[in-house]
Order: sequence, then C-alpha cells, then structure tokens
Amino acid sequence: MNGGEGELSETQQKLYERYSFADELIRKNVGKKKRTEIAEMIQGRWGISKPTAFADIVNAEYIFCSSTPLNKKYTIQTRIEFLEVQIRDASIFKDYDAVAKLEKVLSTYIQMYPDYEGPKSPKTVIFNITNNNLNVESVSHQEAFEEAEEVLKELEADYEQL
Repeated sequence: MNGGEGELSETQQKLYERYSFADELIRKNVGKKKRTEIAEMIQGRWGISKPTAFADIVNAEYIFCSSTPLNKKYTIQTRIEFLEVQIRDASIFKDYDAVAKLEKVLSTYIQMYPDYEGPKSPKTVIFNITNNNLNVESVSHQEAFEEAEEVLKELEADYEQL
C-alpha cells in the first residue's frame, strides 16, 4: 500500500495472495520438501515461471519476516512453529520423553532468535571485609535514625532554596 492508506490494487492483491500461498507452503513443508518442490507447487497453482516462483519464495520470506536473503530469522521462526506442533502431538500421545527433548531444542531455537535478549540476571557483588581492619564507632540504632533525620532535613532545606 502507498503510505499505509487505501486499498491494495488488483496487481498488489494478486502478489499478496501468491506470497501468502508461498509462505503457507514453506511453513507447512519445513523439513519435508525442498525449495524446488515448493516452487513447482507455486508454479502449478498460479501458472507462473520457475524463476518467478523462486522470487515469490524469497519475497514471501522477506515480507513475512522482514529479513534478508539468507533469512536466519525466518528459518528459526519456522523451526519454532514446527517444534511447537511436534510437542503438541507428542503430548497428545503422552510421549513425555519426546516432549522434554523437543522442549530443550525449542529453547535453543528461541535463544537463537534475533529478538531474544535472554534473562537479565543481576550482578552479585561480594564484599570481603574483616572486622579487624575496620575502625568504626559503635552507634545505637536510635542515634543512627536521628542522624539520618538530620541529614534529610538539611537536604529538604537545600531543595526548598532551589
């Protein structure tokens, strides 16, 4: 569409339908059919040439994944979808060993996905302080609170002057 407004032209609508069909074939046949076989299926459905069918595959990958010709993002995305289906099927048949193995592979693919940032774990800082090196005066908790209140009052006074 031009600028994101209006309807698709007749030509744009045909291209969209071809690209959607190509995307659907790619996703359904991951690991089952080669790209040449998928291109032949596109040719048969739309009556186009082989180079045009291959171009439709590349364009479908680009449009539905917004990536470049190598298209790792699209490939990872299709593998994730494939594994989710396999996990669902294995759980239906109560093959929990296969479910566990597939989940492990799935988590690897999810970590490989470009948008995945991983868990943000906080850094642990450990201070090793020995008592014999500290020269600290002992203060009661009441005295510490009173000193903190004084500091807060000074800060509030400074803030009000600003």
